[in-house]
Amino acid sequence: MTEMHHIPTVFYIFALVTILYTIYNFRRFFGIFSGKPESKLPKSFLTQLNHLFRYGLLQRKVFSNRFTYAGVMHFFLAWGFFILLFATTVDFLTARGILTKFLPALDTPWFAFINDLGGLMLILGLILAIFRRTSQKPEKLPNSSLSGRGNLLGDMGILIFLLLLAVGGFLSEAARLGADQPQFAAFSWIGYTLSKALSSETWIAIKPVIWWFHAITSLLFIAVFPMTKMFHAFVVFLNIAFTDQGKRGLLRPMHVSDLLSDPDADIENISLGVGNVMDFTWKQLLDSASCTECARCTTLCPAAQTGKPLSPMKIITDIRSALYNTDNGKSNDKLIGKLITETELWSCTTCGACMEICPVLIDHIPTFIDMRRHLVLSEGTPPEMAGESLEKTAQNGNPWGFPKSKRLKWAEDAGLDIPVFAEKKSADVLYWVGCAGSYDPRNQEVSKAMINIFKNAGIDFAVLGTEESCTGDSARRMGEEYIFETMALQNIEIFKKYSFNKIVTQCPHCYHTLTHEYQDFGANLEVVHHSEFLNELINTGKISLENNDEGSVTYHDACYLGRHNQIFDAPRSVIKKSRGRDSIIEMPRNLQNSFCCGAGGGNMWHEINEGDRININRFDEAIQTNAATIATACSFCLIMMDDAMKVQGKEQDVEVLDLAELVNSRLKIQI
Repeated sequence: MTEMHHIPTVFYIFALVTILYTIYNFRRFFGIFSGKPESKLPKSFLTQLNHLFRYGLLQRKVFSNRFTYAGVMHFFLAWGFFILLFATTVDFLTARGILTKFLPALDTPWFAFINDLGGLMLILGLILAIFRRTSQKPEKLPNSSLSGRGNLLGDMGILIFLLLLAVGGFLSEAARLGADQPQFAAFSWIGYTLSKALSSETWIAIKPVIWWFHAITSLLFIAVFPMTKMFHAFVVFLNIAFTDQGKRGLLRPMHVSDLLSDPDADIENISLGVGNVMDFTWKQLLDSASCTECARCTTLCPAAQTGKPLSPMKIITDIRSALYNTDNGKSNDKLIGKLITETELWSCTTCGACMEICPVLIDHIPTFIDMRRHLVLSEGTPPEMAGESLEKTAQNGNPWGFPKSKRLKWAEDAGLDIPVFAEKKSADVLYWVGCAGSYDPRNQEVSKAMINIFKNAGIDFAVLGTEESCTGDSARRMGEEYIFETMALQNIEIFKKYSFNKIVTQCPHCYHTLTHEYQDFGANLEVVHHSEFLNELINTGKISLENNDEGSVTYHDACYLGRHNQIFDAPRSVIKKSRGRDSIIEMPRNLQNSFCCGAGGGNMWHEINEGDRININRFDEAIQTNAATIATACSFCLIMMDDAMKVQGKEQDVEVLDLAELVNSRLKIQI
């Protein structure tokens, strides 16, 4: 029969006060539900359970080769906490005679063993955390001792308090075992060992004092829990459950055109984007509340690594601070310019490194872009250097500002005869050349290579020519949603005029936008990036390559091809088949951990002058591999790597080539 142990009545009075105060302290969290409705939610309850299991209990994203110490530390902390929570819940229920037929007694051997194991794991985790913050603190990791960012007890204070609580638990257990001497006391292996330090009489004398000390500290922790950093342990599970992994990083459509044409809309007073904290959706606010302040996002952020004024962690915690300072969701205080600077927001390249490493699945990029939207659409303040490119996009359909009538001039100058949909009407493949492929001299070489490959492989293709406009990628990521929508709706109408099976493009930004973002405007397109297309042509024998093994290649994973769309194997396969199986020399930062070129998020059209240039940082890493060629599969990356090569004066030491150029140079039959 389960043992019943007596709990003093006064404890219940303290417990009631604790519960009431805990509920009161939850008031800040409830402000989340004053946020706007959320559309990016999991559609399946089973999916939510799967996320909770993988990312909550198993903490799949906590463990990382880049953060091994932190992963081990958090494993001890989290699982120690889980085990003790389970043990405390069982103890609470059995003490009140609830479910006693199904639950173990306090000194049931297996239960006593795991109870002590959980306590030991928690103490080890706390010691590792305290050591990390005092002796080996990473540069980006915040460290406020007893206060900071709205957290009671701060970073170190809560660790010391929890250590006191865990040690008190073992002393309380030792006092009980030493005084009562139950039959299976030895299975409480740590408490039993401690109980041998004093005589039974001594334990009997001090047992009430130790019990009350542990009880009071436990109740205090419960009472202030919502005010401390440890609150994330609760919020994280909610955030993980309500995160749609398939839509992370995707921007929420605004449908500005519909809004502006609504006769009932108050155009003069309408606020577009996010200007204050209550303009966010409730899920974005939940993101901010779940931040553990581990600083992984800031540690890997290319802007932060090159000395620019951006810390993704700071922006997320700034949003949380604004949320917690609201009066039941009624605050209209400005967020940008007060807590968050414009330069911070414009420094982001939307590379996705922050989201890739985040252990609690925070969706940084859409949050940052929503604030950019407010700056551009409501405040009319895009980055100074970017305003011109936005104007050119609106007027000419491309950020370079060249007239649409010149969109095929690169082909005409090269004497290339290219089929155009306006004449052909239908084709198997719509070759989306893109703005860079049409107007940038360096990327025009890639377009020429693609045309030669299409013809060599006998592909039925055509281009839109003067009917093609920018997809709106850069404009959208700079917050100019209206221009993006204009471009998107215009391109979609053009697509409807012609018959084709799939779109092939060499630009990952075009690929991402056409594949994922045009869906919100009714276009369901089959889009293939040229790395996958080239790989398929080689694998099916539609083109044959001469393998001359001319030097080694290091491949730069483009953010919008790799991290955002998980295309890693096809580019490497193309390189191996064009330059040899052992031709690739990987950079230290590769695949999901690749470093940005610096052009994403609209940064192609403006520059943050603080810190170092991101593309130089990446180029220097590539040079250190001693590879003869730096290969890319992105129009922007090609421009940035080529620029860095010239700035560093390395034209004689290395060449920068797109995959299409690698393949075209190895074609057995030249047309």
